[in-house]
Amino acid sequence: MPEIKRYDDKKMNLLVRVSQMYYEDNLSQEEVAKELRCSRPYISRLLTEAKEIGIVQVRVVPPQNYESEMEQELRVLAGLDKVIIAPDKTNISRQINVGRRAVAYLESIVKNGDIIGFSWGNTIFSVTSLLNKTRDFVDATVVQLCGGVSDLQNNIYSSEIAKNFSKAWGAKAFAPVCPALVDSRQLKEMFLSETNVSKVMELAYDANVALITMGSYGQQNALCRAGYLSEEEMFRLIEKGAVGDICAHIIDSEGNICDRELDERTVSVPLEKIKEKKRRIGVAVGQSKVECICAAIRGKIINVLITDEETALLVLERMK
Repeated sequence: MPEIKRYDDKKMNLLVRVSQMYYEDNLSQEEVAKELRCSRPYISRLLTEAKEIGIVQVRVVPPQNYESEMEQELRVLAGLDKVIIAPDKTNISRQINVGRRAVAYLESIVKNGDIIGFSWGNTIFSVTSLLNKTRDFVDATVVQLCGGVSDLQNNIYSSEIAKNFSKAWGAKAFAPVCPALVDSRQLKEMFLSETNVSKVMELAYDANVALITMGSYGQQNALCRAGYLSEEEMFRLIEKGAVGDICAHIIDSEGNICDRELDERTVSVPLEKIKEKKRRIGVAVGQSKVECICAAIRGKIINVLITDEETALLVLERMK
């Protein structure tokens, strides 16, 4: 809810009264104005103000199986189970716009007993920051699908996401306390053999729902920002066809692992295991994510896509 400005009691009471008369009692603006002995334009301004400060909140709930023409076109073309496209808006950020749709979908399909695996990054952090506080999922478990970050100056919210789930839902939340990328396969095996890390990764393997994002590739990639990949390594992978990452796995345009040696050093649920999960929800927005979104579709890494109109149009162009 937007932060309510400081109003005196008289003005606040007026805003609430006008809103109740118009929305609950179904009086017209003219009838409200006549009742309160003021002008209709003044009533209109009060109703607008009541919306702006959160006294009045409008919620549109489409039928469960509703989809727009663009959603249907992309779903059929990409062979996905579900596509959700947030209409472009100018008054809120794109991540919040898409995040709200992701939250609505997630909370409509999750049930107690589910294990939700998630990837880290700005997008998933934004989604989980918008979760509604509810006790409906207290028996759900949430778990990070890959290792975290050692460079806290380049935070990609590897710990905050689990906390957001726990704070909103009261769900049991877990994250492996280890890096996402290590220097050797032997070191990776050492981390995975540690009791606590092993237990968390077992939960990640068992997750039946995956909430993941598709990372763009280049200097803004989360693995690069977190300090796991040097600029030289980044350019070498681009030459090999890298278009982005999913759960720390660097993938090419077909959704395949780009560098096997690098992937063997990646502490994450294997890509093939992620593909086995019942619901694989991909949330991403922006031109820089388009190639990785298309790769995730081609590689059948996701079966649900949540994005905005501008991004969806670009994905449609690439997939045709």
